[in-house]
Amino acid sequence: METLVNKFLEIWWHIPVIMAMVFLYAFLLDRAFFRPVQRVLKERRDRIRESDGLSQRSKDELKRRFDEYEQAVLEAHRRATHVKEDARNRAFEYRNKVLAEVKAEMDAETAKADEALKGGVSTVKGELAAQMPALARMMAAKVLGREVGA
Repeated sequence: METLVNKFLEIWWHIPVIMAMVFLYAFLLDRAFFRPVQRVLKERRDRIRESDGLSQRSKDELKRRFDEYEQAVLEAHRRATHVKEDARNRAFEYRNKVLAEVKAEMDAETAKADEALKGGVSTVKGELAAQMPALARMMAAKVLGREVGA
């Protein structure tokens, strides 16, 4: 055991040197490897965060434009419906106007025809009234089988 202690006392100064080398290697590895890797990873996270922000802004802009488009379509639909209703109302009013004119013409024509018929009926009544005695004599002659005097 004494040789072991003697050996240790001879080489004890190696321990701080080895520890210094480990710390030096750790420092060099940190500077040469870990920090650049950490910087690259941080830059990558920043780019990802930035692209996420841009993506979200793009989505918001797209949603806003789509909402504007929907509003425009709805407004166009409302205007088209209004135009159709106006056209339908004008057509209905024109139809009623034309029908009223045709009805007035038909009433006038019917009134003329009635007047013409009334004139013709009174003429026919007059002729029938004039021919009635002769027709009555002819009928009586047929029934009686002989000629009837006036």
